[in-house]
Amino acid sequence: MASAPDEKLIERALALIVESEIAPPDAVVAARLALTRWRSKSAEHAAAAQEARRRWDALGGMAAELRGLRK
Repeated sequence: MASAPDEKLIERALALIVESEIAPPDAVVAARLALTRWRSKSAEHAAAAQEARRRWDALGGMAAELRGLRK
């Protein structure tokens, strides 16, 4: 069984995911591209991004709430 990704990598991936989810419309493409580039750096980055996405999804509707705060 593979070991869990490093927590610092998960935190970085989560920050990128949050940014890609709540970025203003003119910054969404750049934020998503940054996440894709970061994720493709290594298998460890990809695993961290997968775990971060799982955690973000578990938070449910928080993205909509954060978008509202950004306005």
